[in-house]
Amino acid sequence: MRQALRNKGYTEDNIKFTEWPLVYTDDWDLNILEKFNIRKEAVELFLGTESPISEITELTGIRKNEIYRFVERCLSRDNNNNLLGYKGLIPNIKIENYKRKSQNNQSDESSNYSGSFSLLLKEYPILKEFLIEEYFKVSTKKSSAREVKISYKNIHRKFVSECRKCGIKPSDYPFNTTSLASNSVYRFLKNISNTYYKEVAKMNGKQSEMVLKNTNNSDNYNSSILRPLERVEFDGHRIDAIFAIEYKTPGGEQIIDTLDRIWILTLVDVATRCVIGYHICLRKEYSSDDVKKCFQSAIIPWKPKKLNIPGLEYGPAANFPSGKFDEAKYAIWDELCFDNAKSHLSNEIKDLLRKHLKCSINMGPVAVPVRRPIVERFFRTLEQNTFHRLPSTTGSNSLDPKRNNPEIKAIKYTISYELIEDLCDVVISNYNATPHDSNIGFTPLEIFESRLVQGYTLYQLPEQQRNEINLFPLIDIRRVNGNITNGRRPYIVFNGVRYSSPELSKDFSMVNERLKLLINTEDLRTIVAFRDDGTNYGILTAAGQWGKIPHSLKFRNAMNKFKRKRYFHYTEFDDPMEKFQGFLEINAINDKALRNLLAEVKSYRKKYSSENIKAEVDKKKEFIQNNHLELQNLVIEHKQQTNIQKKTKDEPDVQTLIIEQKIKEKNNGPIYEKTKEDPSPNNVIALQQSNKYEPKIDANTDNDFKDLENSYFDELVEDARKKRAKKRRSINL
Repeated sequence: MRQALRNKGYTEDNIKFTEWPLVYTDDWDLNILEKFNIRKEAVELFLGTESPISEITELTGIRKNEIYRFVERCLSRDNNNNLLGYKGLIPNIKIENYKRKSQNNQSDESSNYSGSFSLLLKEYPILKEFLIEEYFKVSTKKSSAREVKISYKNIHRKFVSECRKCGIKPSDYPFNTTSLASNSVYRFLKNISNTYYKEVAKMNGKQSEMVLKNTNNSDNYNSSILRPLERVEFDGHRIDAIFAIEYKTPGGEQIIDTLDRIWILTLVDVATRCVIGYHICLRKEYSSDDVKKCFQSAIIPWKPKKLNIPGLEYGPAANFPSGKFDEAKYAIWDELCFDNAKSHLSNEIKDLLRKHLKCSINMGPVAVPVRRPIVERFFRTLEQNTFHRLPSTTGSNSLDPKRNNPEIKAIKYTISYELIEDLCDVVISNYNATPHDSNIGFTPLEIFESRLVQGYTLYQLPEQQRNEINLFPLIDIRRVNGNITNGRRPYIVFNGVRYSSPELSKDFSMVNERLKLLINTEDLRTIVAFRDDGTNYGILTAAGQWGKIPHSLKFRNAMNKFKRKRYFHYTEFDDPMEKFQGFLEINAINDKALRNLLAEVKSYRKKYSSENIKAEVDKKKEFIQNNHLELQNLVIEHKQQTNIQKKTKDEPDVQTLIIEQKIKEKNNGPIYEKTKEDPSPNNVIALQQSNKYEPKIDANTDNDFKDLENSYFDELVEDARKKRAKKRRSINL
């Protein structure tokens, strides 16, 4: 290292030109490129060798003082404290501003004022501090009652006043100029904004400040996520459309009115862009219960709905991961990203995620969509392709031309919330089967399947946690009430309703003991009870109609609230849900919030009434199948007994007798139908003795049983005919 560089304080690290950033020179003019290369050669010889300066001058043709000047330019730093390096050798490049030595106090318009403003701020540092403080609001000492974003015109006026306070004479700069240095003030604030970029973003609104704080284009933190369900994003979105509800008044008039805008909650997988679950909230704001329902829809296997909109149908590959892949059924995620909304911050949701689902929580700030870009982009796609195309859309803002009297259109075309549920299910399942740009043209479901084939595994809930009660339970502790002296049987009280069971009502030893309750908030008819030691005590049923009519915790709280205010009343023999719906229908005309609650009640009752019907049908089918199995076992048993015994050729077996009886009934109808609808006991006994009587099956109530029975015996008849045909064929041979 040369002594001249040591004297100026340079170190070995500064002169390592091999580590300087390269300069792109392929598109330069030949003359400029030649100058640059000569300068580069001279600097490298000076820094990299101990050759005398005279030899370098003779070799490159650059004078000694010029070599020293180029070296200093390369070793100097810019405004960001970065080493210039080869940038300092580029011809005609300006590396620092012009520095004026004295002010020009002449008022002649032809005078040169270059560098005067910089010199002014150097002589009066208080002016520089004033401009920065007034424009960027960097200090917190002053009162906040100031302009949020001051204009250049107003700040220049304040700057001139501040110059007078500093004692600058009218004949001095800037008063000796025509514009009073207004252009210089503008350029100074514009150039220094690069340093105070946070303050500039804050001046331009919360949106700009939020984007600046939460984005970093050089680092995409989602790019390393490859395994399905490794990270999911959750958020709620208020749908840009108005929907209607149809109900009847006590007088019988049919009313169609509008609802408050409803919400859709969604879970999106980051690795595959698959929507794994969603939930539609019919209230003005969604709560923690709606968040749990969205989680539940992502975990429980999806099944297609029975659609009520004519022409609406699922695409050929439309599906959800939980409905298509066995590995995704009851699968849970590792990390959940959501914001700090109040419904997300409840202890119930945090405990459910951490303790029950065992996933980590990544909480981002409220109203910062850039932290959850994938789910926010999905909402945009959903709105553009679905809700913004409805006649009742509100558009993306109040000035959107798509917005055209949405309330009137919702009532005119009866765009009800029931139809939106079907529409969302079809649109979202079709979205999962649509090619996605982020997936290089593959659909989210194809990427999900590809990752599973590559060997990525998913964590699934244990079998014992997959029923609805254990999936998202509410835990509560209640004391058992009762008094053996007064003959009052043991019971517990939850949310104003008594619960008991045949076992608890007889067990007076449980009085004053505590039971831990496992509560399904979606159906409060029954509660699972546990003792303090963790053993299962059994299922407790609500008293009266509460134990027969499906109802949720939310609806019971609402009913209790209105009942306490004496808005409506019901007895222990009334259906509380029906009474509640009637109360809402009466008052929904003047209250939009009650209309949303009425829509939610109707949707709930429709869901659980269909589930009850399905349960009854399944129960009847199970009963029919059990009876058929018993009958089939009886036939097999008789057949085995007849095969063991030696039979004569003329003696028919039991199967043949049954087959012949069924053939006669099929041709001539049942024997007892030819007599009377209800045969008398004497006729029944006579028919039983003649082996021609069978109990009549009510066609209105047990059609399924009769059809399955006939089908079973038809198979027996066909099987017997085949066996006889084979027997005759063997005899002929």
